[in-house]
Amino acid sequence: MLNTTKRKLNFQKNEDNQPLTLLALNLYKWFIIFPALLMTTIIIGSCIVVISIFGFPAACSQKLASFWARINAKVCLIKLEITGLENLRDNQCYILVANHLSLIDIYILYGFLGKNLKWVMKKELRYIPFLGQACVAMGNIFVDRKNTEFDLKALRDAKKNIARSDCIIFFPEGTRSRDGNLGPFKKGAFRMAKDLEFPVVPITLHDTHHVLATDSIDWRPGKVLMEIHRPIEIKSETDPNKMSFESREMIRKSLIKKIEAQNAE
Repeated sequence: MLNTTKRKLNFQKNEDNQPLTLLALNLYKWFIIFPALLMTTIIIGSCIVVISIFGFPAACSQKLASFWARINAKVCLIKLEITGLENLRDNQCYILVANHLSLIDIYILYGFLGKNLKWVMKKELRYIPFLGQACVAMGNIFVDRKNTEFDLKALRDAKKNIARSDCIIFFPEGTRSRDGNLGPFKKGAFRMAKDLEFPVVPITLHDTHHVLATDSIDWRPGKVLMEIHRPIEIKSETDPNKMSFESREMIRKSLIKKIEAQNAE
């Protein structure tokens, strides 16, 4: 297993942090970040629901969602570096698969990929006020992680509503990592890729758990890297299991390479 927690970035708590710095960060967290995240979700989520009711083009909802993600990433003081954007061609649909370390991942992917995205997400998110209604309005795909039959049915039903301009994004681990390790990949993304004949693009997210860890509100500003890998093209003989292994290996090796580079500094 890959341990991505070996090195802590310098914006995390350590003995060198000054009390005034920690106080300033906590004040910013409670009086700027949390109110901003709440208000943008309520306002923009409501706008997405309203424009979907009145039949506005889906592109309008996508632009609002991207704006929501970008403004929240900025409020969270994330310094983002992106590599590999040239691997995403215009007017090409993809199945995107990314590792999942933090809630921050959603802001990074939604805000900065520059693609129309449909998310595959756990069904519990449907019931979050404003956010859930907005996700339903945008045609995102809800699955039950504990019910494989429901999972496959949701993915089959979703195919009917996928436009040729859409990319579908999965966290194939199924949940956020709680220890920084890269978990096993579920196969739904890769079965759908073969059925739709969409290339698979693995995406590695680095260090988002250092900004906001799973099951924590201990936020810290910091640097994040999004690495977009080369597409895995689909052929008639392509095996979903092989695609899953190849995608996971790309992400795993990228995480190891980044840790080794950090440790060498």
